[in-house]
This record gives sequence, C-alpha cells and structure tokens, in this order.
Amino acid sequence: MKKTSLTAAMLLASSWAVVADAGVDPLTQIQPPQSEWQYNGAEPDVVIDVPSFTVPATGVIDYIDSVIPLEFGEEKWVKAVQFIPGDKRVLHHLLSYVVADEPQEEGMIDEAVNDPRREFLEGYAPGKEYATEFPAGTGIRVPEDSALRMSIHYTSFGQETVDNTRVGLWFYEDDEEPNLEFHTYSVSPGNRTENIVIPPGAMEHEMAATHVFEEDILLYGFRAHMHYRGKSMAARVIYPDNTQEDIINVANYNFAWQPTYRMDEPMVIPAGSRVVVEGLFDNSEYNPGVPDPTVTAYGGLQSWEEMFIGYFSYTDLPSE
Repeated sequence: MKKTSLTAAMLLASSWAVVADAGVDPLTQIQPPQSEWQYNGAEPDVVIDVPSFTVPATGVIDYIDSVIPLEFGEEKWVKAVQFIPGDKRVLHHLLSYVVADEPQEEGMIDEAVNDPRREFLEGYAPGKEYATEFPAGTGIRVPEDSALRMSIHYTSFGQETVDNTRVGLWFYEDDEEPNLEFHTYSVSPGNRTENIVIPPGAMEHEMAATHVFEEDILLYGFRAHMHYRGKSMAARVIYPDNTQEDIINVANYNFAWQPTYRMDEPMVIPAGSRVVVEGLFDNSEYNPGVPDPTVTAYGGLQSWEEMFIGYFSYTDLPSE
C-alpha cells in the first residue's frame, strides 16, 4: 500500500492546494481576481441568496439555522461551490449541508457531530476566499427534493451592519456525473463546556481526538478549526498493523486563515485505521487574541469560547 502524506502547499484560497514549480516565487503567480466568482471563469449555475440579516452593533448573537429548498426538479451533482460573504467583519462562519426537504427536528446543528441525515457541502470561514472545486471524478450529490441547510454564526464588532451572503453552485453536466461522493467527517471531543477546559495562563494546553474509519477510504484533504487560542493542530493515522504516519502539521494555526489543505496525492486509509488529531491552545498573555488570559477558557459556540475540530475530506476507495 502506498502511503502519501499531506503537504502544506496551497493557494490563497479555500480551493485545493497546488504545489508551485521549484525555483518559482508563488507570489509572482498570483493574479488579481477578474470576477467575484472564482471558478473556471464562469458564473455559477445557481446562486442562492442567504436570508438577509441585520447584525447589531453589540451583543451576543445566537447561531442562525436556515433551510432553503433546492427546487432543481432533478438530481444534481455539485462540482464547485463558493461563498461570498455580505460583510466579512461579522460573518464568523457558515456551514452548509444537503438535507431532505422536510422539517428538521433536532434543533441547531452541532458541527462537531456527524449526522447521517445530512451531507456536508462546504463552509465559509476566514481565509476561504475562492471557489472550492471537488477533486476530479468526485462531487456532492444533491438528490431531488433536497434543501440546503445552513448554520450561520455572526459576531458583532461595534457597528450595526447588514449581511447578504451568497452561495454559488456549479454542476456537472448530465453526461459527466462523477462516480464517487465526496464526504467530510469531523473529529472532535465535542464543543460543550466540559469537553474543552483550558487553564488561565496556559501556553501549550494539549487537546486530542480520535476516530476509527470502519471502511476503506481515500483521503483528499484536511481542515483545522479552533478559535482565538488555537496554536497548532496536527493529524496522523495509526494503521491496523500499528504502524503510524503523519498526515499534516499546521504548526502555526491562525484563526484568520482556515483553508482546506489538499493532498499532493490522495492517501489510502484502510478499514480499521485510527486517525488522531492533536493540538495546542495558548491561553496566555502572550497570545494577543485571548480575550482574558486570567480566566479559564471553556468549549462553546461563541468566538470567545473554544472549539477543537479536525475535518477529514474523503471518498470511498474506488474498486479496482
């Protein structure tokens, strides 16, 4: 079995990373965007308007759970998606899922929980500026009579503003539909208060979470998510024969830069393998992002609380 590690090479985007040619300064290859829609020079096949929301100047804003029917009249396969935030200053993140177009009863989405009733489409977070294109031969299946369910988190910043975020979708043509569904699995200890407890002043508070994949998968990418105290996050795999391999090391995590990292080549994770996500938090006075280094930080949904999630993006292993 060939084992291929994840590289940290990437573009300035949520689109997948690309390794630059040796000896070429990658900054010289960056061109100013010619359009707000950044996939293949084409307008999206569908633009979904997220319901407008007035963000107050101050106060705590509960997560917004929005469900928009996708009235395509037939099954579609998404090959690329892009989020254009109405106001980046207040949109902390937006997570989108394909769900059945029927009332949802479980309440607000918990992004640390993997619910088989929904399929993660993509999300917006700081640093995800461009379109995300799914690897060739893969995509997100949108069955007929589906809906797009979004978990939206706004934060106030001292000035009232209105957010009008848009979601662009590009579809595969009917005669080129992929044969592999793209999936994302979140590995986390959970986001509740008792799951994450970071002592005041701690400069390298350790955190870890694991998951065993019961089926063979082909790993394409990884994304780290923490809040302002996040310092680093790494992922590795322990194979069934107990050998190990590093997947990625995000050595200098930055809340304002949360791209999805793509494998140079997809990595085979055989059934029974355990993935381990490990990270460090800095809750000290030396971290300028800490709201108050003299108090304990707990897990929670708001920006001043903390999260610890490693997202693994993969497909089933193709048959030979």
